[in-house]
Amino acid sequence: MRLKPVNDKIVVKENKTNKEEKTAGGIILPDTVQDGTLNEGTVIAASDGMYSATGTMIPLVVSEGDTILYNKNAQKTEHRIDGEDYILMSVNEVMSIVRDNNE
Repeated sequence: MRLKPVNDKIVVKENKTNKEEKTAGGIILPDTVQDGTLNEGTVIAASDGMYSATGTMIPLVVSEGDTILYNKNAQKTEHRIDGEDYILMSVNEVMSIVRDNNE
């Protein structure tokens, strides 16, 4: 990964799930009307953390390889690098970490 995020930022690869929402009548709803929908992604790169006002390093709650859920309307920046699409966002936009039942 050529990106190394700083402060509280992470790089995410969205897990595409090609789910189309349809009404009972068969009308396909665009994602712009599906407010509150969570997207799933994999953390590709994460910063070391962020320094507090006292100089203590606060580590991130996510790490590389974690599967996360985030709001589709989260503040994020999308980038294309080496033909792949990535999302750069603050760790504060993460709603949940997806874990296996064994973890």
